[in-house]
Amino acid sequence: MVYLDNAATTPMDVEVLERMHGAMRDLFANSGTPYKIGLDAKGLIEKSAESIADTLQIPSTHRILFTSGGTESNNLFIKGLCFPDKKTAFLGLEHPSVTESLKFLNQFGNEPFSLLPFQREGRLDLGSIAALKENRVKLLCLSHVNNELGTVNDPLQIISALAKESPQTRLFLDGVQAVGKLKLNPKMWKGLGGYSISGHKIHGPKGIGLLIYDSKLVLSPQMHGGKQQFGVRSGTLPLPLIMGLETAIKHAVTQIEQTQTHLQDLSRHLIQGLKNLQEQLPELKIYFNSLVDADSTRQSPGMVNFSFPPVEGEVILHHLEAEDIFVGLGSACSAQSKEPSRILMGIGLSEEQARCSLRISFSRNNTLEEIDQFLEAFGKAYQTLYPTFLQKAEHR
Repeated sequence: MVYLDNAATTPMDVEVLERMHGAMRDLFANSGTPYKIGLDAKGLIEKSAESIADTLQIPSTHRILFTSGGTESNNLFIKGLCFPDKKTAFLGLEHPSVTESLKFLNQFGNEPFSLLPFQREGRLDLGSIAALKENRVKLLCLSHVNNELGTVNDPLQIISALAKESPQTRLFLDGVQAVGKLKLNPKMWKGLGGYSISGHKIHGPKGIGLLIYDSKLVLSPQMHGGKQQFGVRSGTLPLPLIMGLETAIKHAVTQIEQTQTHLQDLSRHLIQGLKNLQEQLPELKIYFNSLVDADSTRQSPGMVNFSFPPVEGEVILHHLEAEDIFVGLGSACSAQSKEPSRILMGIGLSEEQARCSLRISFSRNNTLEEIDQFLEAFGKAYQTLYPTFLQKAEHR
C-alpha cells in the first residue's frame, strides 16, 4: 500500500501504540475518584500535561485543555470566547470546524468579517490587518497551515501586525496541520489567544487533541458536567489517549528537523516528477495550487495540491485506489460533498479546476519509491481517462 493522504490522518507510531496498550490494560481508574488508583491516574494526566507544555515550550500564562480533537478545540475556543456577540474575522479558507463555528455565531447576528478579498497565495495579506480595527474585531481565526493547500500563515508576523494595527484583536490559530511539519517558535505563545492540535495528524491516536489558550481569557463551557479541566471542558479524561498524545508530540517536536528535510525531499521529487510527466504526455497540463518552494514560512513541506483538467480528481482517485495507492481530494471532513472545494475556489480556481485536483500529503513514513509508484499510476490513469473527459468537455 502507498498512503499519501497524511493530512487526513496518519498511522500511529509503534511507541505510541505500545504506551497506550499498557495504559489501557493497567491504568483504568477514573482520575476524578479520591482513592489511590484514581489519584495515581490524575497524577499521570498532570505529568503528561507538564511534559507537553515543556516539549512545546508553552508558558505558564497559557492553559492546556485535553479535547476530543481539532474540531472540538476549534469549536470550544471560538464559541466559548465569542458567543454571542464578540466580533470575529477569518480568511474564509479555514477548516470547516472553524468556518462552521463562525457560521453558528452568525445565527445570533454576529456575522464574521471575511478577509477573503485579501488572501494572497492562500495566506492572509498583512495589509488587511488595519481593517480589523475599523470593524472592531475581537478575534481573528486563521489556519496556521491550510488543510488543503499547505500554505502557512506566519504567527509572529501576524501577531506583530496586530499589535501595531489592531491591538484589541486576539489571534486564534488552527494548528492541526502545522505540528510535526513546522518548527513552532515558542515566542508565538505570548501573542496567541488560542491554538489547537489533533493527535491523529501526528501519528498519535484519534479522539484526542489539545486546546492551548491564554488563561486571562474566559471561555464558556460547551459541555456541562463534572467541571473537569478548570470547569471549561467537562468529562472523564482518557488517560491512555492523553499518554499517546504526549508521546506523539514528543516525537513530532524532537524529530522535526529530520522530518522537514525528508518531507522537502519528497515534495521536490513529486513536483519534479509531475513536471517530467507533463513533458511526456502532451495532453497533461499541471497547475500547482500549492506554493512550489521550500520556504517553510510560506509553505508546509508536507503537502502538494495540483489540478489537471479536464480529468476529475475523484475519478482518478478511485483509479489509484485500485492500485492500492491512496491520495486526497481536500479536507477529509468535506470529502463526501459533491461540491468543488470551497478553498480552491476561494483562491480563484474555476469550478472545473477545483474538481480536477488532488492533494498529496506526506509523513515521515513515506519514501521516494512510493512517489515514483504514484507518478507511474497517475500517468497511466490520466491517459486512460483523458479521452472520456475531453469528449464530455467538448459536448458542454
